[in-house]
Amino acid sequence: MKKKIVVIDDQEDLLELTRRLLESRGYEVVTSTDSLNALALIKKELPSLIIMDMLMPDKDGAEVCHEVKSDPALAQIPVILATGQMIGDEELIQQGLKPANDYLIKPFEIDDLLTKIKNLMTQ
Repeated sequence: MKKKIVVIDDQEDLLELTRRLLESRGYEVVTSTDSLNALALIKKELPSLIIMDMLMPDKDGAEVCHEVKSDPALAQIPVILATGQMIGDEELIQQGLKPANDYLIKPFEIDDLLTKIKNLMTQ
């Protein structure tokens, strides 16, 4: 059975690229540009992993991540937050993206994304 990944990002071109990349690696991928309804999508899909953009127009990724981690039915799902805004001190970045399991700085390397996914799915 394929592992399912939900990817939420307001940049449709990046969303499509990520979907194609992950599907080519054997994952089932569900995408959305809608951060307002992200929690409902996650509850419906019950993915193995979530990748979400930090800065979204309606609700930011950190807020959705907090909602996921606060829900006992979803809390165990690993979350990777992606951001292009927080450049600088590594410790400050990590603190700003809690309670996510990991993060990516955009633009990110494909190998970095795949390594993070593999590490989080084998924990």
